[in-house]
Amino acid sequence: MLKRKSLNDFASESKFLLANTLYGLIVTIIWPLFFIRLWLRSSSAPAYRQRWLERCGFIRPQVPGGIHLHAVSVGEVIAAEPLIKQLRSDYPERPLILTTTTPTGSERAKNLFGDDVYHCYAPFDWLPFVYQFFIQVKPALCIVMETELWPSMLFMCRRQAIPVVIANARLSDKSKQGYLRINWLVAAMLRDVHIAAQYAVDADNFLALGAQTQLLQVTGSIKFDIKISQSLTVEAGSMRQSLLDNGTQFIWLAASTHAGEDESILQAHQTLLQDNAETLLILAPRHPERCDKVAELIEQYQLTYQRSSLTSTSDCGAQILLIDSIGQLIKFYGTADLAFIGGSIVPHGGHNPIEPAAWGMPILAGPHLFNFSHVSQLLQNAGALQLVNKTEELAQDVRYYIEYPSQREVAAQAGRQVVASNQGALQRLLVLIDPLLRRY
Repeated sequence: MLKRKSLNDFASESKFLLANTLYGLIVTIIWPLFFIRLWLRSSSAPAYRQRWLERCGFIRPQVPGGIHLHAVSVGEVIAAEPLIKQLRSDYPERPLILTTTTPTGSERAKNLFGDDVYHCYAPFDWLPFVYQFFIQVKPALCIVMETELWPSMLFMCRRQAIPVVIANARLSDKSKQGYLRINWLVAAMLRDVHIAAQYAVDADNFLALGAQTQLLQVTGSIKFDIKISQSLTVEAGSMRQSLLDNGTQFIWLAASTHAGEDESILQAHQTLLQDNAETLLILAPRHPERCDKVAELIEQYQLTYQRSSLTSTSDCGAQILLIDSIGQLIKFYGTADLAFIGGSIVPHGGHNPIEPAAWGMPILAGPHLFNFSHVSQLLQNAGALQLVNKTEELAQDVRYYIEYPSQREVAAQAGRQVVASNQGALQRLLVLIDPLLRRY
């Protein structure tokens, strides 16, 4: 029995080494393309030209035994906020190193945590860069938010006996099919990884890729553990009152929109203004670097707008308030009567509907919500979220909530109840993390 187990372990280790060797050879050939891609992206977002040494793993040395948490961009950083704050409270003696991939994620991390957390860009997934990063960090635990599977990073963690947790893990059927094409690599990566899946469907998809049953738990989504502070509530309430004092009677917010969606939203707003001239649209593109193009589009529709960075809510007299800076969306949810979730008209998969549900308002979205399918279904079943398939429906549904404020409150209360009844994932995740940290 022991001999068979040893042979199985040897075979598994051999597959792991072979997979990583092949991956390493491929990345060694193509790694210069990482920087070419950065340079191309910097044409629309200049921040991509900065801090390249961090992306090569050259960072300030950290105290060994800390916690490394990777959150690729804004959404993951926001999702990680309650976890990071709890880790800082429970393990104050351990430094926390937060890595992101995008400049917007970096900016959000700095706004949320300041100097309390050391932040840098994650290294490109080429072994020399990853090795350089881990020399400086020497963490006791690596936590990856949602679904960021980087072979070289996982290989290094395994070689240095650093436990890895994929927290708030989600894996859509579409993503699973993509990973199955390289399952020779993915199965090897997941062999020793602890996975805290959001839902059973996510767990099943990870198992299909080769995750170990004994290392996988369904913990729920920590995004439900959102806490809206009293100070944020007061600030948002003051902003809302300023908008109402300017003559606005109804505010709807289009959150995290992508290219190809703004046209439908602006057409719907044009239609609404014909009968409801005191309606304000707060338009928040997912990527702030798109704001200039969105502004041009607004002008083409002959609508008036003001940028949030150049005006206060007390001075806003336009038909549209364009959010052009990072970290403002959560606050502006508190000013709105209704929210539309972007990334759902185009097949991007949608964005987090839990935040508007927690604030308490009706939620509208397009048909493409596969990134949040379970959450969206919960909200839809409760009557908090409605799907729209075309521009005419969007205008009609917004108008319905303008004309029937009592139904707004019904949908708002339904959303709050869904959020409240699904909390507790953060505590379950911490129970998984604690014994892993105590080993070090």
